Amino acid sequence: MATVATLAGAPARFPGGLREVAPRTWAWLQPNGGLGESNAGLILGDGASLLVDTLWDERLTRRMLGELAPLLAEAPLRHALVTHPDGDHWWGNAVLDAGVELLATAACDRAMRTEAPPRVLNAMAAAAGALRHVPGRVGATAARLHGQLAPFHWRGVRLRYADRTVEDGATLDVGGRPVRLLDLGPTHSPADAVVHVPDEGVVFSADLLFVGVTPIMWHGPVETWLAALEALLALDAGVYVPGHGPPCGRAEIEQLAAYWRWLRDGVAAQRAAGRSVGEAARALVRSPEQRAFAGWLNPERILVNVATICRAPGELSPPARARLLVQMNALGAELAAGR
Repeated sequence: MATVATLAGAPARFPGGLREVAPRTWAWLQPNGGLGESNAGLILGDGASLLVDTLWDERLTRRMLGELAPLLAEAPLRHALVTHPDGDHWWGNAVLDAGVELLATAACDRAMRTEAPPRVLNAMAAAAGALRHVPGRVGATAARLHGQLAPFHWRGVRLRYADRTVEDGATLDVGGRPVRLLDLGPTHSPADAVVHVPDEGVVFSADLLFVGVTPIMWHGPVETWLAALEALLALDAGVYVPGHGPPCGRAEIEQLAAYWRWLRDGVAAQRAAGRSVGEAARALVRSPEQRAFAGWLNPERILVNVATICRAPGELSPPARARLLVQMNALGAELAAGR
């Protein structure tokens, strides 16, 4: 199956749906990798399979499972693993059969239980929808945010948490195939794990890897993200499946590392000059050096990244995260208008 548009109706930059990235190893891709356009993975063994993440709502997850059904007929789903606590990677958990054991690291499980529930995003989407026709910057910001949230259906989403926690370095037996869990966070979120499939050289990198779209760092620190990228490269895999964007190789990981090094050093210089988070983000996103990443979508995410670099690493409260999301979309509206 291939989609010709994103969930929001924009032209797709890469084919969506089910893609075999290696023998018995599949990715479920959602172009273009923007907000909520997350990827998932399926690892098939002899008579059993493992799902890596679900999607942001139950409707999307049911659709994915329907496409996976012919594969699951030969290798029933026994386990599903949540890589990190952002809702776009696990709010579809409840549609899995009760017999599927849900796994996560202990840190991920704790963070899943403190994440803002779906009703908060429902309220934010409704507010953005009501304000999007207001003239000026308020309306432009609301319209941009509403466009990102509108494709998702959170009303009635049931939250299903981990049945069992697993430790860093654990090896799971998936129908005779060894699958290794590596905990490389916190950095993007309070807990960031990846799934290594060594027999076919595939890594499901979750949100430690964004391809073709600007990364977003909610937790920090940036040094941990850089260390995580080095750990991914050290696995020397043939295919890396990002949390957002198309599958890739080493070059995309190295470019992401270059982005974080540039931004880290740029923020230090901006702060030394006495600029605020907003001023620093606006100066950096318009700088000549940013042109190396000009092909990436959602450059406005730099605002969240600058804010995270400037504060002590840690989990944000839901209201603080919502404020940053609004400020980020305000910058996005400015950039879209050429201001």
